[in-house]
Formats: sequence, C-alpha cells, structure tokens
Amino acid sequence: MKTIFIYLAIIFLFFSCSKPDLRVFEGDNVFLSDLKGKWIIFNYWADWCPPCIKEIPELNNLQRNYSNKLKVFLINFDMLEGEELNQQLKKFNVKVDSLLSDPSTIYKWVIPENLPVTFIINKNGDLEHTLVGPQTEEEIISLLSL
Repeated sequence: MKTIFIYLAIIFLFFSCSKPDLRVFEGDNVFLSDLKGKWIIFNYWADWCPPCIKEIPELNNLQRNYSNKLKVFLINFDMLEGEELNQQLKKFNVKVDSLLSDPSTIYKWVIPENLPVTFIINKNGDLEHTLVGPQTEEEIISLLSL
C-alpha cells in the first residue's frame, strides 16, 4: 500500500510540474497533447495589417462553428502583452485565444515578413499547411474537408 502511494505521489508531482506548451493571454495555458485529434490553426496578425483585421471575424466564426474539430489561436506579430494587447483584442473584437508564446519555437517554422500568415497543424500534430494572405472561414473549411 505504501509503495502504491509513493508511485501515485511521484506521478502527481510529475504531471503537476509539467510546463504547458502554449501560454494563453487571459486564459488557460495549453498542452499540445490535449489538442491531439484536432486541427490547430495558428494565425499571425498585427493591428497595422488591414488584411489581418479583415480576417479576424472569419477566424472567430471558424472557432465558434467548428470548436469540436479544431482550435484557433492568434499570435500578435509584434508580441504585445498586457494592457496593450488587451486593448487591441477588444478593438478588433477577437473571440479566439491569443498566445503569449510563439509556437514557431515548437514547430521550427520561419515566420514570413508578410502578414497575415496561418500555419495549420493536422490532427497528428504535424505542420500540414502554410497559408500567406487573408483566409476565409469557407476556404479553411474546404482545405481541411470539414
């Protein structure tokens, strides 16, 4: 009985000390393992990029309408944080999670200088698509065969 308790304590400590893969602004941080079986959409945007702003409602709708099949994250290209990021998210009515950590460190992609850019990770956790330019909900649905 004592041995079982020790093993359970070690397992508990291991999992409670694990660092999440993605830091979410004003939300729950994310372990990529929790998203296995879903498409993951990472979109880089900036407030000085008109096509990025045009794309935000499309990404909001995509997340709302297909939340059981995918997860959408925005990453501010200028890596804003705190109140400055909060003001922009409110100004542009962003409804999807915004990341404070850059997934390029995990997936080893190079962020193009042109925005917006969207990276799509397949259900197995591999980079499947890199899309440069504004996307619509319909285009992404078609691309992923949802």
